[in-house]
Amino acid sequence: MSFAELLVTQRRVSDLDKMYSLIHWERFRYRLKKVLDRSSDGRPPYDELCMFRIMILQNLYNLSDRDMEEMLYDRFSFRRFCGFGLESSLPDATTILRFRNLLQGQSEKLLQMVNDELRAKGMSWSGGSIVDATVIESAYAPPPGGEQNPLDSEAGWTKKRGKYTYGYKAHLSTTKAGLIRKTKATSADIYDGNVLASVLDGTETKVYADKAYSSRENRNLLRTHGIKDGILHKKPKGKEMSEAVKVLNKLNSRIRIGVERTFAHLKTLFGYRKAKYTGWIKNQVHLDLLAMAYNLKRCSRLAIG
Repeated sequence: MSFAELLVTQRRVSDLDKMYSLIHWERFRYRLKKVLDRSSDGRPPYDELCMFRIMILQNLYNLSDRDMEEMLYDRFSFRRFCGFGLESSLPDATTILRFRNLLQGQSEKLLQMVNDELRAKGMSWSGGSIVDATVIESAYAPPPGGEQNPLDSEAGWTKKRGKYTYGYKAHLSTTKAGLIRKTKATSADIYDGNVLASVLDGTETKVYADKAYSSRENRNLLRTHGIKDGILHKKPKGKEMSEAVKVLNKLNSRIRIGVERTFAHLKTLFGYRKAKYTGWIKNQVHLDLLAMAYNLKRCSRLAIG
């Protein structure tokens, strides 16, 4: 039984139904097939679009692979969204894990495709981009004395507000409405300002960011690409900041602060406080999948399309 046939049996349109309708899922099949065909692990015995939608649901509800497997058996709405019929066989936790691993190096393009679909539905992505980063703790206990934990050796140390944290950083660029344009996962010791170029998607007309991004290299980057500069200015050494720059900082800061709401939603609603995986590559896939789930949920609430 298809999704459309199952949908008829429902008395009301659920949030998952709205999310489903935002995307032309068949447009993802070709890229997913290429990813699976290049894999040396062999193709999973399930439809690639069904597995991709499992990834979306798993991150939408902050589920482990084992929990996701159980929810597919328990929730009719999950089966319907993923495209499984009442009598379909369902993937187990190992199959879910294997499919996610196959997305390494491909998740950035998939996020871009999701965002392109949302643009086609009428969501505006034009205008400014807000850039910032947040610290995500390692899944493992921090090692003593600033050392590296051999179980998560690609994580790093950082200090914020007097607190040392061992883990990763999630770097984002968002629209003014809070939708995520692009992501970059790094170890926590990477300086925010060094990642600006990696989170620009080429469509922004202005970039807002805090003082950590205030460098000659970043301002030249924006100027070279014709992007307006909304990065907050640092106080000059040994000098007072001019009143004009203070006013400019205040105006740009009011817009820049919007990215904090996106981080707050990811941490509180999506459980993104600790890394689930080790290594920046797996954490990159996780971050991109989170961004897809977040954008779909937010756009479904805005009732676009």
